[in-house]
Amino acid sequence: MTLTTDLIAQLTATLVPVAGAGAGAEAARIVEAAKTARPDAFAELAASWAQRRAEGVPLGQILGRQRFLGVDLVVGNNVLAPREETEILGREALAFLRERDSKHPGRELRIIDMGCGSGNLACALAVAMPRLKVWASDISTDCAESTRANVARLSLQDRVQVFAGDLFAPLADLGLAKSIDMVVMNPPYIPSISLEKGRAELLRHEPREAFDGGPYGISVLGRLVEESPPFLKEGGALLFEFGLAQERMIKAVVARKGYYTRSRMASDSQGQPRVMVLQQ
Repeated sequence: MTLTTDLIAQLTATLVPVAGAGAGAEAARIVEAAKTARPDAFAELAASWAQRRAEGVPLGQILGRQRFLGVDLVVGNNVLAPREETEILGREALAFLRERDSKHPGRELRIIDMGCGSGNLACALAVAMPRLKVWASDISTDCAESTRANVARLSLQDRVQVFAGDLFAPLADLGLAKSIDMVVMNPPYIPSISLEKGRAELLRHEPREAFDGGPYGISVLGRLVEESPPFLKEGGALLFEFGLAQERMIKAVVARKGYYTRSRMASDSQGQPRVMVLQQ
């Protein structure tokens, strides 16, 4: 075996407890990044990065970068690192936009990326859809700044605007009523009590507001379902990610609000529902 393949094998074993089936891919990414950063001593650097990852630090924070739907993003320390499962949401959003584009060729498409984090959804969708205009917002000023940095890196400033504030409040006076094709969000959906007990490790490296969904994990989701309809044009959609085993609660919230006439769920590779697609 070469030094590189032997090193990847060693690091994979270190990463299995935290990365599971993705340990090999993460080990390869770590080695590749270490070679770029320190060609003369990449093995030592890769080993130290793998140890940090094994301690629970998100890979994007360690490397300072994360790929999301093929787009390379800078990831800061006070921002949620993009997750692989959120690519399910991204692919569903992209499919909706492409269908919308086929029905209205040449027309500008408009979306709101709520809770934009590092800007992964806003940037990836804007890169994929040249006529897309995005209003991105997050309650965290650190997240808003991270999104702005990625928008600038990808030269998307003319199509992606970034705001900071509580849900739709920063967008209220921008004249966006009934003009948006899609609202998309990866909201906080972990119950508060879980963050105090079984999932407390999440708060060691990433901000609480990215995870804390209130007593049952659906506080922000409930507000999202209620506050998004005034922004959506006819046929517009709301797409959001939710946690494992939350589908019954989500269906109940959607039914109670009564704003949407069509709904479906998208599942992960294990068949677990993870994304809700609602349409007026």
